[in-house]
Amino acid sequence: MWHCVKRIVLGVMLAVSVSCSAPPGIPSSGLTAQSSPSSAALPALAATDTVRPAPSIPTVTPVSVATAAVIEPAPAAPQIVQHTVQPGETLLGLALQYGVPMAAIQLQNQLGSGTVLQAGQVLDIPSGAGWEGASPFWAVHLVQEGATLSGIAALYGLDVATLRVVNGMAGDDLLRVGQSLVLPLEAPAGEARALDPTPTPVPPAPTPASVPGASESPQPTIGVTALPPSADVAAWPAEVFGLINEVRAAHGLPPYVYDDTLARAAQLHGQDCQQRGSCNHTGSDGSNVKARVLRAGYDAVGWAECIVYSSSPQEAVDWWMDEVPPNDAHRRTLLSTWVTEIGIAVVPTAWDYTYFIADFGRPKE
Repeated sequence: MWHCVKRIVLGVMLAVSVSCSAPPGIPSSGLTAQSSPSSAALPALAATDTVRPAPSIPTVTPVSVATAAVIEPAPAAPQIVQHTVQPGETLLGLALQYGVPMAAIQLQNQLGSGTVLQAGQVLDIPSGAGWEGASPFWAVHLVQEGATLSGIAALYGLDVATLRVVNGMAGDDLLRVGQSLVLPLEAPAGEARALDPTPTPVPPAPTPASVPGASESPQPTIGVTALPPSADVAAWPAEVFGLINEVRAAHGLPPYVYDDTLARAAQLHGQDCQQRGSCNHTGSDGSNVKARVLRAGYDAVGWAECIVYSSSPQEAVDWWMDEVPPNDAHRRTLLSTWVTEIGIAVVPTAWDYTYFIADFGRPKE
């Protein structure tokens, strides 16, 4: 329709206004001017000729470009899926399931830096639009008082410039207490911190004698009775320990030394996971592996943790080792030369799998 109107408008313009100008280099006398003939130049009419009125030219109303513009539909809003958390599901598992980073789910649901989910919890899962190229391990960090961007970057082994780009920060932007920073991690946050080659020394955990009236370091309260392991499961920690040292020997590494205090920290965390029906590197009280091994009484300068849901010791170790660099945090932990000791817990669940938790440490010299 627009093309037809355009031709009509041009036709009207040519009919009512004709002008000529000489192109450069051509004299004006060489141009033939076109105009309506005068009455004197018209031939005389014969008696048999019929005079017909000149055809009328229809009046055309100019059409503006805006009227003829094509109106594009507004882009559809990114689709959000509602997900009800099932027993045993974790934030990382949902990130992998829906192909979005953990940070996307945390921000969409205002979880802050929390990663612990509860069965029955309803989450809005955003689309992956805007998160292209992000790994599922990207997570939210809440800025604490006195924190600096360089300090946060060093804590997680990240580059300051990368942190700025991911969070859309200019060079002179200041951090705010409570601000949500997205950490572009390629491994779980707990693993990234635990394997820091230059960990900050920590004060030793208080001994029972230094705390009046205390018989042991405080532990999170476990509100339900732990499921007792079967005879076979009770022997699995020793089996996992042997398998890990076999893997280390195959790579020319010395064996880990078994430590009962690390095993106790792993066991308590496993029971906490058992109670809430899911397991990750954050305890129900917000603790990380560092806090758990220290309050269990392990005097450490280094720590790490590996967790997997599995059905046998061999399958658990295979899961940890079946990773490809650079996304191989668990494999690097099993083959680490920084941490030197290990404690293992195997905690059954009400489902068809078992929590395998290995806590690693490097004691003070």
